[in-house]
Amino acid sequence: MDDRNNLNIIIPLYNPHEGWENNFIESVTAVREQLNGTKLSVILVNDGSTIKISGIEEITGRFDFLKYCSYPVNRGKGYAIRYGLNVSDADYYIYTDIDFPFGHHVISDTYQLLKSDNTNIVVGTRDLSYFSKLPVKRRIYSLLLKELNYFVTGFKIKDTQAGLKGLDNKAKKILAATKTNTFLFELEFLKMSIRRGLNYRFIHVSCRPGIRFTDFRFRVLYNETICLLKLFFR
Repeated sequence: MDDRNNLNIIIPLYNPHEGWENNFIESVTAVREQLNGTKLSVILVNDGSTIKISGIEEITGRFDFLKYCSYPVNRGKGYAIRYGLNVSDADYYIYTDIDFPFGHHVISDTYQLLKSDNTNIVVGTRDLSYFSKLPVKRRIYSLLLKELNYFVTGFKIKDTQAGLKGLDNKAKKILAATKTNTFLFELEFLKMSIRRGLNYRFIHVSCRPGIRFTDFRFRVLYNETICLLKLFFR
C-alpha cells in the first residue's frame, strides 16, 4: 500500500478580478474536505501583481496550511510555478489557476491518479466545448497551438496548456529545469518529460459555470509566438 499522503498545490496569482477571494476560499475549503487525511499545503504565489489585492489577510489568516509568497516584478506564469515548486517539499504536486477554472473535484481526482502505479505526470485535457467559450482571438490561437503542440511533443500530446498538471518528484525536477517564463512553459516541460521517458496519464477537464476568461493582448500573443519558435529548435 502506498502510504505517501503529502500534497502541495501551487497556485499563481496576478492581478485577480474583484471578488476573486470568495471563489478561492470556497474552492480551497472544498479541496481540504475532499482530501481529508492528506497532509496538504497550498502555495499561493503573487507574481508581481500591480494592483492592491483584496482578501489576502483574510485568506492567510483562515488557512493554516497556506503559504503566501510574493515578489515585486511580474515574471510570468512559468516563473511563478517554478518559484512555488522551489519552496515546496512533498510527495506530489498539483498546480492550477487562481479561479479554479475546472472546479475543485478535479484536484482530488488528479491526486488519486498521481498515486497510481508508474505515473509521473497527470495532464489535464480540454474538449471543444471549453474552447468555444474563449474570446475569438484566444480561441483561434489556442486551437492552432494544440496542433503545433502535437508536432513539438512528437505526436504524443495535443493539449499542453490546460493549466492543470499533477507531478511527482521526478517530474518536479524536470519542470524546475525549464527556462520558459510565459504560458508555454508547459509545452517545454512536457517535451522534456517525454524525452526523458516519464510516464503520463490524462484527465478530462471542463470549465466550471460562471468562469471569466480574459483575452490576450497583442503583446502577449507576440511573446508566446517567439517562445514557441524557440521551443521548436530546443
